[in-house]
Amino acid sequence: MTERVSVPEKAVLLPLSMALVLACGALILFLAVYGLSDLRVDEIRMASPSSGSIVMAGETLVVHAAATGKGLVRSELLVDGVVVDSLPSPRVAGLTDWSITHSWVAQLPGQHRITIRVRDLAGSALESRSLVVAVAPPGRIAFASNRSGTHQIYVMPTGGGEPNGITSGPEEKRQPSCSDAGALLYTAGRSGGGADIGLVELETGQSMDLTASLGRDFSPRWAPDGESIGFVSDRYGLSQLFIMDPDGGGQFQLTRGDSPAEQPGWSPDGSFMVFASQSEDNWEIFRVSVRDGDVFRLTEDPGLDSYPAWSPDGDLIAFTSDREGNQQVYVMKADGSEQRRITSFPSGAEQPQWSPDGEWIMCVAYTGRGGGLDAREIYLVRQDGSDQMRLTDNAYDDTEPVWCEYDG
Repeated sequence: MTERVSVPEKAVLLPLSMALVLACGALILFLAVYGLSDLRVDEIRMASPSSGSIVMAGETLVVHAAATGKGLVRSELLVDGVVVDSLPSPRVAGLTDWSITHSWVAQLPGQHRITIRVRDLAGSALESRSLVVAVAPPGRIAFASNRSGTHQIYVMPTGGGEPNGITSGPEEKRQPSCSDAGALLYTAGRSGGGADIGLVELETGQSMDLTASLGRDFSPRWAPDGESIGFVSDRYGLSQLFIMDPDGGGQFQLTRGDSPAEQPGWSPDGSFMVFASQSEDNWEIFRVSVRDGDVFRLTEDPGLDSYPAWSPDGDLIAFTSDREGNQQVYVMKADGSEQRRITSFPSGAEQPQWSPDGEWIMCVAYTGRGGGLDAREIYLVRQDGSDQMRLTDNAYDDTEPVWCEYDG
């Protein structure tokens, strides 16, 4: 009589890049046996990355598996139910102790299920439970974090790894913005109060100050063509939108309202800027023409609307609102119509920014191990809110993320 055995199988999922090695506990996956005669399979252990971990598109994952049994003929690696790698057993007759190494180049961004299936001479198959791996779109992001004490600017790949510190010093440096040419803008706090805008070249590390007003200059944003910089200043009283040249020259005031205007973002063609402004004791989203300063209101809701960001194709604007309770990320048409919520983080989310292809929205959510603002972590979601990916996980404040296309 053939004895049915239900035992675990062993596989270690390791990316080739050391940046993908994550400090995580072993995840034991149990297998169901589907008629494999006299098959004894060792424990399957997915050690790195664990289920839910992130790799970057273009990275190669290596899967190590171990199987022991009679008549083993083939091992298959399946991604989303499709065989992507298949290897024959080195020995068919008798008892086989088999160490198997599969590989898969992660290409399509999104969530993917990975399983291993072993076959025997009789055609029976034994398949593991799935491990979910998130494949992030390729690229780099810049963000501010207080992991070194004060907030400084960091850059890291979308697939994770140790962030690279770009700025340092006792003063806070925040609100990064990257140009295609590798110039990164940031807001630098001044001792005793105030703030100025600085620039650092990512390739050389050379930095310079672009502003030196008596008030606060902050929230710098590169224009799409890299020929202008939008920013906010309260040098004349209320905070308003300004524009200047890449070297800090040619500064002029764009908005002149009787309410503060902040959080600017450019339209893809550079002809408009979107921003948040206080209106009747509430914050709403507006756009302003760069050519003539005409202002148009996009939202009108009792909730607080903020952090607008224009999509690369110009059709959509992402923003933050607390109109349904806590802050979440919303998307609307560029004319303000068809407003819809796309995130549902229990403790809230904010600060949306688009990926260069417009398929993904980066944001921060209050899910970290720290308290208050130190709970902010960085996420990627599709523009419909699906395929949620967590990029950071710590007890610090990771905030103000932007896409940084420059590869050096």
